Amino acid sequence: MRILFVICLVLLVLPAKAQESFSNADLLRAFDIVAFGGEYSGKRYDVVRKWAGPVRIGIQGKDHPAYLETFIEDVAQDLTKTTGHPVELYYSFGKQKAMQLPADFDPKRVNVFVLYADDKGVRDAVYQYFGGSKIEKEAVLAEATCLANYKTRKNEIVWALIIFPSRHPESYHRACAVEEITQIMGLPNDSDTIPQSIFNDTSKHFELTEFDRWLLKALYQPAIKPNMPRNEALKLALDFWKRARPE
Repeated sequence: MRILFVICLVLLVLPAKAQESFSNADLLRAFDIVAFGGEYSGKRYDVVRKWAGPVRIGIQGKDHPAYLETFIEDVAQDLTKTTGHPVELYYSFGKQKAMQLPADFDPKRVNVFVLYADDKGVRDAVYQYFGGSKIEKEAVLAEATCLANYKTRKNEIVWALIIFPSRHPESYHRACAVEEITQIMGLPNDSDTIPQSIFNDTSKHFELTEFDRWLLKALYQPAIKPNMPRNEALKLALDFWKRARPE
């Protein structure tokens, strides 16, 4: 299994500027960067990485603020509507207490684990679940606002972890929920060359933009499969955009 590190660097939550117009060529270039890049690994990937099965998110523990559940539920519903792929907040203590868990609930079905933790808990989780040397782990801890990684099996994403440090304010956690959950869907890379997107840490977009939604819609076209060669996926994505938004 491969482990891919995704780090959310959030500085401020500011109102987004009016979104700019963009072409299908702009989408194609961004899709190539975001879906097939590795910001911190420096690698380029030649295949699609995405979920094939439902994404079931579970918040660990009882000590997280109630708003975190609201944020994650909002993002999960938005991603489901945008992609057509099932994403849900499957477990939280709040849902359990309110007797809102699915009738057939099984904790083994959780495949995205959300951890809300103090600095010690964050450090422990990074050392337990993140690969790399001690120096690399310390660099991640020093640079990251929120953290996530995922594992793949034959390039199908099968497991993910998202860490929300408790020291950050509510506004940061909202931005982290949007970016991290979106990126573990299979769009893990960031780039300063994509202006109208949450995948640009300098753009001050902290909610999904129209541009981001078109990237997600393309990735989750049924014709695009996990482990599909990059060139084939790029062609299918462009064909989809030409049909869906002819210029």
